[in-house]
Amino acid sequence: MQQQLILLAVLGTCFLLMAWLPSLSKITKISYPIFLLILGMCTFWLGIPFDWPAPFWKDDKIMLLSEIIVNVSLMSAGLKINLHYAKKNWKIPLRLIAITMPLTILAFFLLGISYFSLSIPLAVLFAAVLAPTDPVLASEVQLKDTFVDKDKGDENLTEFSLTSEAGLNDGLAFPITYLAVLLIENNGIEGFDWLSYFGDKVFLKIGIGIASGLLFGYLVARIQHYLKKGLNVKTRDGLLAFSIAICCYSVTELIHGYGFLAVFIASLTVRNSYHINDDYKKKLHSFVEETERLLLVLWVVLFGGSILNGVFDDISWTTIAVAVGCILILRPVCGMLGLVNTKIKMKERLVLSFFGIRGIGSLFYLSWAFMYLKEKGIEVLEKDKLYSIVILIVFCSILIHGLTAPYLFKNFKKK
Repeated sequence: MQQQLILLAVLGTCFLLMAWLPSLSKITKISYPIFLLILGMCTFWLGIPFDWPAPFWKDDKIMLLSEIIVNVSLMSAGLKINLHYAKKNWKIPLRLIAITMPLTILAFFLLGISYFSLSIPLAVLFAAVLAPTDPVLASEVQLKDTFVDKDKGDENLTEFSLTSEAGLNDGLAFPITYLAVLLIENNGIEGFDWLSYFGDKVFLKIGIGIASGLLFGYLVARIQHYLKKGLNVKTRDGLLAFSIAICCYSVTELIHGYGFLAVFIASLTVRNSYHINDDYKKKLHSFVEETERLLLVLWVVLFGGSILNGVFDDISWTTIAVAVGCILILRPVCGMLGLVNTKIKMKERLVLSFFGIRGIGSLFYLSWAFMYLKEKGIEVLEKDKLYSIVILIVFCSILIHGLTAPYLFKNFKKK
C-alpha cells in the first residue's frame, strides 16, 4: 500500500511539473524533455519503486506504451495542418520523405554493416527503426498554432515541413521494418519473395492505410455533423480526438493496413473537414496535445531511469561518438541533399536538415520487430545490442536537439 502511494505521489509530482515545463523551457532555452529525462534519472537514483527496465524492458511493454503515445502524437500533428496552406508548400516535406528518408536508411544500413558488424537483415532493421523522425519529441519544432494565418503562412514553412514529415514517415517506415523482419525470417536475401513483399507490405498495406484514414476521418466528421444538425446532439468532448487515434489505428491494423499512416490521414481529414467548426477543432487539438504531454512524462521518466540501470554498460566511447555523428552529420547531410534545388533559403534548409529528431517511434518499431519474430519462434541474438545502440541514438537526439531547438528557432524567426 505504501509503495503504491509513493508511486502515485511521484507520478503526480511529475505531471504537476509538466504543466509548467513548457513555459520554463521558453525561459531557460532548454526543451522540456531534457528536464523530464533528468527527473527520471533522479527518480531512479532515489530508489522509487517503478517497474524499471533491468536493463531492458520486455518487448511488449515497450511496444504498448510507445504505440499509444505515437498514435496520440500523430493525431496531434495532423490536427495542426491546414491543407489549403499545405497545397503550395507540400513539396518540401515530400522531398524529405522521398529523398532524405531513403538516403538516411541507406546511410544507417551501411553504418550497421561497417561499424556495428550487423548482418544484412539486422542492418536493414537498424536502418528502418532509425529512419523516421519522431512526432512526439519533435513537438517543439512543429507548428504551434492549430490554424495557420494564410497571409503569413510562409513564416511557418519550416515548422509545417517538420510536422508533415514526422506525420508521414512514421507510417511509411513500416514497409522497411517489415522488409527487415521478413529477411530475418527468410534467413537472408537468397530466395526472398520480392513480388509478394512489394505487392502486400508496400502497395496493399499503404493503400489500405490511406483509404482507412480518409474513410474514418470522413465518417467521424459526418457523424459529428449529423448529431448536431439532425438530432440536436451537441458533442463538445475533446476525448473524440484520442478515441479517433486509438480506434482508427487498431481497426486499420486489423484490416491489414498501416495504422500509423491511417491515424495521420484521419487527423488531416478531420482537421480540414467543413462539417466540424473551427472552435471544436481547436478543442480536439488542445485535448490530444495535453494527453500527449501526459504520456510523454511517463515515457521519458522511465527512459531516464533506464539510462542509469545498465542499458549502456557495453557501449564504448567510440560508439557514443558514432551516435553523436548520426545526429550532427548523418541526418543533416541527407537532409541537405534532399533539399537541393529548392527555392527555400539556406538557413531554412539547415534547420530542416538538422532537426531530424529520433525518439519514441524508433523504439516502437524495434520492439514490434522483436515481437513479430518471437511469435515466429525466432530469437535474435543481437537483440540487446540493437536496443542499446538505438536507445543511445535517441538519448543523444534528446540532448542535442533539446539543447539547441529553443535557441535556434527563436533566432531563426528573427527577421
